[in-house]
Amino acid sequence: MAMTTDTKNVKLGVCSITFAEDNLGLTKGGVEAEVATTTQKITVDQFGDTEIDEVIRGRTVKVRTQLAETTLDRLVAIMPGATLVTDAVDATKKRVDVPTGIGISLLGIAQKLQLHPIANAADNKGEDFIVWKAATAGAITYAFSLDNERVFNVEFTGYVDTENGNRLFSVGDDSVAE
Repeated sequence: MAMTTDTKNVKLGVCSITFAEDNLGLTKGGVEAEVATTTQKITVDQFGDTEIDEVIRGRTVKVRTQLAETTLDRLVAIMPGATLVTDAVDATKKRVDVPTGIGISLLGIAQKLQLHPIANAADNKGEDFIVWKAATAGAITYAFSLDNERVFNVEFTGYVDTENGNRLFSVGDDSVAE
């Protein structure tokens, strides 16, 4: 069956990004989801270097963005082990304490990461990109510059969701019943 083409399938636009059901706010420079697949080429002596098959060895998924809203709450959300400390006398005074993070399991803190095109209504999730178990190691670039916005560079890694059929990521509506 021949595939038909439709120019309505060519899309542009930005997305909202939620992590653990919390909106991470405005972004700068877009949001990029990258899926990579590694394979093993199968050869045998009788055919030399000619491949007789190729087998998938694994897949990875990464989501990269720059968070433009550099609030203390957002810093805690993307920095494993970080805690927000509020002054006991003046609740407007706050800071984030960040430990070394040694020994923190990223899988242990992994949460659902969802990218939703903002051109779509909130209940139209047909084009969403979902990483079911995602975490960030907590690396940021925090520049004070006259001609650039201060941003948190964030890279999320997806981990296998062994509780749900070993899925890594999904594209489409996360409420689909099986």
